[in-house]
Amino acid sequence: MREVLRVIRKRWYVTLPMVLITVALSAVANAVLPTTYQSQCSISLLNSPDVAAEAPNNGNPFLSFSQALTVTADFLGRRLSSDESAKDLKARGLTGEYGVKLADNAMGPFLTLTVTGPDPARVRKSIEVLNTYAADQLKAIQTEQKAPAGSQISSTVIIPPQAPQAQRKQKLQSVALIAMGGLAVAFLSAFVAENLAGVLQRRRAGSAGGGAGAGSLEQAAEPSLAAGR
Repeated sequence: MREVLRVIRKRWYVTLPMVLITVALSAVANAVLPTTYQSQCSISLLNSPDVAAEAPNNGNPFLSFSQALTVTADFLGRRLSSDESAKDLKARGLTGEYGVKLADNAMGPFLTLTVTGPDPARVRKSIEVLNTYAADQLKAIQTEQKAPAGSQISSTVIIPPQAPQAQRKQKLQSVALIAMGGLAVAFLSAFVAENLAGVLQRRRAGSAGGGAGAGSLEQAAEPSLAAGR
């Protein structure tokens, strides 16, 4: 570590400009990279009125959850994630990126809907569009199969669309990568400069030594010639 610090101090004229450039680039990235916002809501699938009417449910759909509803929820999630649904949602005014998945650690047919984008107002509007579209698609799926009205599964909102929250993690990660990369280049540049300086110094020493050796040979030859005479 002492050697590293010694090289950095010695070659400060290389390290300092690189560090300043890194700080400037990090500041620019922090200002230019957009902050994204995310909103979520959760929906649950409910069994049909016919099933809810069976004993002991007493007409309460919240007493008649079954594995079949979870399968239907997965089916609905996959349909909402299709390219065709993406085009329909865009036509309805959804902007940004969206996602639909079974809720984490779900014990039933619960779906989490997510929308992410740079404009919080549009994100809020888009999550509402996605929520409405999910209910429409659930009905459309059953209508396509000519399911009787009394046997059709419905959906209800568990957690309504939430106010968009800033998602700064990805932005901070990008800025941190730029900063770490710049500092690594700055330190590497200091060692490169140190190595180049050492190579040049050795070459100069070699040239000086070669010149001194040639002078000694000439001086040794002159007495020999004088003795011959």
